Amino acid sequence: MKPDARRLEILVAAEKLLKRRGTAVRVEDVVAEARAAKGTFYTYFATWDDLLEAIRARKIAELEAAAAPILAFGPATDWRKVLPALAALLIDFITASGGLHEALFHSAFTRNRPEPPHKRLAARLAQIVKAGMAAGAYAKLDPEPTGVLISAVIHETADQILAGADRVRSQAALDHLLHRLVFADSPTEQGGLS
Repeated sequence: MKPDARRLEILVAAEKLLKRRGTAVRVEDVVAEARAAKGTFYTYFATWDDLLEAIRARKIAELEAAAAPILAFGPATDWRKVLPALAALLIDFITASGGLHEALFHSAFTRNRPEPPHKRLAARLAQIVKAGMAAGAYAKLDPEPTGVLISAVIHETADQILAGADRVRSQAALDHLLHRLVFADSPTEQGGLS
């Protein structure tokens, strides 16, 4: 088997196990799933964190590809749909990831190898807020803390859905909250919430 194919086999096996079992997965589990020798793992990944970093990069690239049409801003951008569409995509990603999301974004690995600040979800959401403000569609907001808040609300909504909350109701409430937060016709622009 070609080296790239073997490496991909190990990545896919690890993703599958992490999705199902979260942070309880070990190198031995991955090589058994991939039907590879333990030494094969270390041929491609010097450490467990190297494997997780490769998976994180792969999953982020998949997510960025899926988000690209939403984030292709131009004169015809419907700014009312941008954040709700992106939130729905992120919720789908989180809820479909199972334990993989926890392992890649909320574990010791994340503390050992944090994403660069500009690549974190909150920073990317701040960039969207800045773009919406520059287009004259969003209220005047402080983009960085707003990005943090939007990120937190999306994560909490996904957690509630995973815990059994109704997806349609949860998404509708999130969409309403996002609208009230970012649009100039919301009470935020008028000096406070009503």
